[in-house]
Amino acid sequence: METIEKKQIELIAEIMAEKLKGHFQDAPVGRWLTMNEALEYAKVKSVKTLKMWINKGYIYGHKRSGSWIIDRQSIDDWYSSDKL
Repeated sequence: METIEKKQIELIAEIMAEKLKGHFQDAPVGRWLTMNEALEYAKVKSVKTLKMWINKGYIYGHKRSGSWIIDRQSIDDWYSSDKL
């Protein structure tokens, strides 16, 4: 089996960093998203759509202090499931 040298690993890391630059710049970091963050994260244009997904149990969200918070992990789980 061939071994990869440190220089090769560094070069691969540089290339990957350049290719991914900007892709995750504005991505939400935490688990709980505001409605606007969830719209952007789920690539959905309508609040109505997200609320429908919550009501049907596809994703998890609830109101806290009058504002919606949505579980980012539930969006990931639903998108990666075969239920779409």
